[in-house]
Amino acid sequence: MFANTLTLTINAVAKTLVRVNQDSYGSEYKFSDDVEKISMVIRHSTDKVKGLSVNRHNVFMERTIFATPTVPAKYWSCTTTLRDQEGSGPSVLLQTWIGFNTILLALDDGLVVGEN
Repeated sequence: MFANTLTLTINAVAKTLVRVNQDSYGSEYKFSDDVEKISMVIRHSTDKVKGLSVNRHNVFMERTIFATPTVPAKYWSCTTTLRDQEGSGPSVLLQTWIGFNTILLALDDGLVVGEN
């Protein structure tokens, strides 16, 4: 189980998310102040894919900047799903994820404006 708090850094500003719910298969974390709210849900499950048992690890984050009298509210979300065949061990999945992140970071601006 993760800690009761997780620190998320956005644009060099750290936000401490507090765990507000936890069950056998997931956790939910939240941050809120006068400017914004952030929620993050971590879930785990097992699926059947092509006849194989596959572990699924999903993280979903939402961020909302509250409206002001002169600026409308802003909303963003991010999600990631990692899957590995049951019994394969986490180290290869982690190595694959690190490699995938390398590509995402290299494509950053183009990816978010819709290039392909």
